[in-house]
Amino acid sequence: MCSPAHAVYSSRHSLSLQGHAFQPQYGVQLIFNTTTQSLLLCAATCSQNPPCRTFDYDSSSHRCRLFEADLVNGA
Repeated sequence: MCSPAHAVYSSRHSLSLQGHAFQPQYGVQLIFNTTTQSLLLCAATCSQNPPCRTFDYDSSSHRCRLFEADLVNGA
């Protein structure tokens, strides 16, 4: 039997068109706001943060925002 430390987790990313920013229903759904050098690193940051369900990335400012909301709770 596997312990949680040895469990296998998976995630799936679905990307939308460039130029769109996620708008959560509630401001408290923003988990983390940081800078990363790429979209892929932003996605990896989300994958490593269990409450993260949605992220957005601004390639000009390198801003990476993680949200615990999904499309049901935001746009």
